[in-house]
Formats: sequence, C-alpha cells, structure tokens
Amino acid sequence: MKKLALITALAATSVVSSFGQVTTKAVGFVTLNLQTGNNFVGFSLQPSAAFSGAFTVSATDRSHIFLTNATVTDDQFNGAAGTYVMEVTTAGTNEGLNTVITDTIATGAEVVLQDALPAGVADGSTLTIWKLRTIADAFGATNSAGLTAGTASTADLIMLPNGAGGFDQYFYSNGGFTGTGWRKVGAGTANQANVAFYYSDGFLIAAKSAKSITITGEVKSGKTSIVLETGNNLLANLCPVNAGGTSPSTEGRTLGNSGLYTGNPSTGILGNTTAATADQVMIWNGTGYNQYYYSTGGFTGVGWRLVGGGNTDRATVALPDGCYLVLRRGAPVTVQLAQGAF
Repeated sequence: MKKLALITALAATSVVSSFGQVTTKAVGFVTLNLQTGNNFVGFSLQPSAAFSGAFTVSATDRSHIFLTNATVTDDQFNGAAGTYVMEVTTAGTNEGLNTVITDTIATGAEVVLQDALPAGVADGSTLTIWKLRTIADAFGATNSAGLTAGTASTADLIMLPNGAGGFDQYFYSNGGFTGTGWRKVGAGTANQANVAFYYSDGFLIAAKSAKSITITGEVKSGKTSIVLETGNNLLANLCPVNAGGTSPSTEGRTLGNSGLYTGNPSTGILGNTTAATADQVMIWNGTGYNQYYYSTGGFTGVGWRLVGGGNTDRATVALPDGCYLVLRRGAPVTVQLAQGAF
C-alpha cells in the first residue's frame, strides 16, 4: 500500500463552543492506495478534536476529571454519541497518555475515564478529546469509499487485531443471508458500522483488487503514548508525511526519530546484542518482513540494525506510511511515540 500524504495547513485558530475551546489545526487528506492482497493500514489523520482545554483531577478517584471553564451535557462524550478518547497534551513524561471516556456528567463538567490517571498528571494539565473514527466514518455508511462488496469470501476484508492473536474481520455485504451493510465475519446480520478504530492502532485490509480511498481529517500533534503488549503489536504511523520514497520530508518518521528506543527499558523497546533477544520492528516489504532491532553492542555494534544486515546503521529507515509491527519480547511497556512538527 502507498499512502500519498497531501496536507492543507491552516493557521491555528481557537473558537469557543458550548462545551469549551476547540483548536483548528493542520487539516487535509491522504489517499490510501490499496493493492491486491494484504495492505498494512493506519490513519495518520484524525476526526476533528471535540474539545481541547485544561482539567483538574478528582482527589479521591483519579479516573474522574473535571473540565475547566467548560459546559457539557450528560453522555456527550460516550454512549450513543460514539467512542471518545482523552489524551493528555501537557508536555512531559505523561504527554500523549490516552484512555477511553466511559461517562460524561453535566454537573461539574465531569468526565469519567476507563483508566485512572497516574499521580504525575496534575491539576491544570491540558487535554484533547477525540471521537474515534468508525467503519462508517472511514468508508461510508453505504460503502461510498468503494471497497469490494459481497460475501465474507468475495468482499474486501477489514481486519482488526482482536487482542487474542487473531483478527476480527469486517466487510460490506450487498445482500443475501447477511443483508446489506457492514458485517462481521461469523456475526450474521448484526450491523457493524459503528465499530471504532483506535487511532494509534494499525490494521489490515485484504483487498480483492487495487483501489484508492481518500481519508480526510486533522493532523495529530504532539507525542502519543502507546502500550506495547507482549507479542505482536500493529502500530499506526501517525505522521502524515513520509521520510522516504518520493519527495521525502524531514518531518517524516524513521526508526531513529520514532521514539521507540530510548535506552531505558522502562520507557522504550528492548535493545540487545542479538536480534533473537531484542524487540523487533517489522516492516512489510510486499512478500515478507524486513526485521529491525536496536543493537547495544557485540558484532553488530551499537545502533539500529537490520536482521542479517551486519553493522550497517539503519536509523534513517523510514517507517511505512500505513502501519508496522513491533514484536515485544518482554512485559508490557508504555512508549511515547514522537511526531513531526505541524
């Protein structure tokens, strides 16, 4: 898959709405050029932010926060309104920390979080609230994007990791036993249009034929915290411009500027003297994976290396413009992914 990043930058402006301050950032569109077969996809543009501003944290339950100088309605950022995520935007060790919102309470502009915030997130910190993009948002409620429709065996498949080592598979059914609409393989006629994509996660599209799909949205700025679980992790490249290929940008993400390796095993991927003992970053090359790791010494020296590539430095290898896989060998770790300046 080749994703051509075309960004229309807008001067940042602030507007006040009924629920607080929203900042308009760089917006534009990207084109997903899907090839026949498996395509590694990640959305580098997000739906417009629903809220940006400051907040305080409950003194008794750090899963409850209160938006500053804001007015909200009950369930504004949860439930039937869709799946929303809050992200800490204050610079520092907790920048990019994110979690799903489970409740919104008008009284006190209270927001309830799926996960409690760590002690380092102080009163007066800032956040952005994003609504997660759904299948219908990305590809159209009636498949206006033009994915191949059909049955589970004849349609293009959107494949989302299910956390159990496999994928949940979705497709657009154009009739028959499963009716018309977005469906999940094995789930009958249940409507799947509102299934959400977590913005930092990658996924696959198994396409029956080549096609191009346009995605519009807002550039996500700042760092993004992600949890690398033990085993395989598909990560979206959230940067909308490429570090390699045609007309590369200095803001594009590479192995070296990604933030994946920090030298501290509690804040980054695990480096080691051999590829067999280090975490690996695996980039699809069309037929298999190029496997990279951070060597901390030994025969291959110190730095980013390609498995089987000797001691040649690979820090400038561009992260793919869709998503990539990280093989985590140790216990789960939280990593701050870096982003270009937009």
